[in-house]
Amino acid sequence: MKQHPMLYPKNNTSDLDLALFRHPTAEYRGAPFWSWNNRLDKEQLLRQIAIFKAMGMGGFHIHSRTGLATEYLGETFMDLVKTSVQKAREEEMLTWLYDEDRWPSGFAGGLVTREPEFRARHLLFTCVPYDGKARKIRIGNIDARYGRTDNGVLIARYAIWLQNGYLVKYHRLAEGEEAPADVKLWFAYLETATPTPWFNNQTYVNTLNKRAIQRFTEVTHERYAKVVGDAFGKDIPAIFTDEPQFTQKQHFKSAEGETDLITPWTDDLPETYQAAYGQNLLDVLPELFWELPERQASLVRYRYHDHVCERFVSAYADTLGSW
Repeated sequence: MKQHPMLYPKNNTSDLDLALFRHPTAEYRGAPFWSWNNRLDKEQLLRQIAIFKAMGMGGFHIHSRTGLATEYLGETFMDLVKTSVQKAREEEMLTWLYDEDRWPSGFAGGLVTREPEFRARHLLFTCVPYDGKARKIRIGNIDARYGRTDNGVLIARYAIWLQNGYLVKYHRLAEGEEAPADVKLWFAYLETATPTPWFNNQTYVNTLNKRAIQRFTEVTHERYAKVVGDAFGKDIPAIFTDEPQFTQKQHFKSAEGETDLITPWTDDLPETYQAAYGQNLLDVLPELFWELPERQASLVRYRYHDHVCERFVSAYADTLGSW
């Protein structure tokens, strides 16, 4: 019988092995997140592994958490990872690795995003242009919810005509072109996330940028491979990745609203969108934010969501999967 993809080799049929059920080996037992959240101490870690064993656990996920005072991915940290893997092996337990300092995965505790080119990007769509004045900037959360940063570059301007809450007409203004006096002017800026304490005074990563995620694997996965790579696929079954994401999309509460909107973006998104669909996304950008008349479905909007998804999958999932 062909092995079922959801079963382990010791029980690769749909029939229940009662002996294995009564006395399950490590891969069938629980493996909790094991918080590393203080200054790490070898004896304390070994004692906790023994407790996991006594509790009937089959292993653990080493999980860097808030409070970690030992340098993340530093020499001491990695020595203790190796010690934990060795101790688990002696106890016939398994060690799962975790690819981030807290979450969401991708920034390597700030080691990736201290390089500005790899920091998260978003598009700001606003009717209030940059004016050079100081502005209170919203500090990011523990995820990819961003607000206006005023650190970007203007990439397009639009004249917008609304009627009964629908987008009846729009026009992208050429550089230097004046907008008609009777219409609202909107601006699109490409902005970069700002540093926050959650990301160790760096930012989240640009998960639409394949090179950024390749850098993530160089810093994180290659580091683990160098120290405990001999245990990959054996004592270390897998590396856990946690809640990777792109900038969360915002929308108007009312079609007549004038609030700033944020949506996922990256430097070359217009170019890859053009290559995929033969259309200049910046020419039709307003369709992302307003409904068309008579409840027409916007092909532009569908393509945008699909393309952002494809960029994310290609940059993040495909990069980690191929690694």
